[in-house]
Amino acid sequence: MLELYHWEPNIYYLKPLIALKEVRAPFTSRYFDPTSFEQYSPSFPQNTESGLHLEREGPVLVDGVTVLSSSFFILEYIAEAFPAANLLPGDAYEHYRARAWGQFAALQLSPGVCALGCAKYLAPTLKSRDPGQLKARIERIEPQERRAAWAAVIDGSYSEQALAAVRDRLAAPVKRFEDALGQTAWLAGPAYSVADIDAFAMLSPLPDVAPEVVSEKATPRILQFLHRMRERPAVRQALALAKTARPQEAFVPGAEPSRWG
Repeated sequence: MLELYHWEPNIYYLKPLIALKEVRAPFTSRYFDPTSFEQYSPSFPQNTESGLHLEREGPVLVDGVTVLSSSFFILEYIAEAFPAANLLPGDAYEHYRARAWGQFAALQLSPGVCALGCAKYLAPTLKSRDPGQLKARIERIEPQERRAAWAAVIDGSYSEQALAAVRDRLAAPVKRFEDALGQTAWLAGPAYSVADIDAFAMLSPLPDVAPEVVSEKATPRILQFLHRMRERPAVRQALALAKTARPQEAFVPGAEPSRWG
């Protein structure tokens, strides 16, 4: 049986939960709290690829002896393992478009979304903890780049000026999503796909953390898309797996956050 190591149904962790619900695959939920750094324990599933990919805080999908990381690759794996659900519809070109959207979101959207979410929610959470213990734990994180990403959450790197720059940089990728959704209801073509699951997970926090970027006035098509996604039974089921009262506040440092500092 599949095992999914995940946190609250938000950002990266939401994607495989939706996909598994879409394909109706049985799986064992392995819930963990990345703010307690459980993902860096020796018992946490890992392999060479999981140690190299950019989303080092999870999720991780385990299928027998196979360990899969990177949330979009996990989506593709689930789609190919359960083809009857048709999460990769269309021809080769539409499959390419789905992957292109996933790469675009990973590089252009998710770092900024996570930076804003960390500034608003994760930073106050970490600052309420014992600073000595927290610093000692962060100093043991490898690699150095990931250690710096966590340290940035608590050392004042999220100044108002820096966050304003993050919001400014989000304007262009958000416009690309808005324009694309003006052409088709779904991102990779006329049918729902993994590209939509991926985009939903990263776009849905923006009305909260960047309301000047995603709003009814600025991006009506994105808001319509988010509404369509939330109406899907699989999305509702995935969101219902939350173990806290505020899963929308669950953030970890995103991919290469230093580019957004």
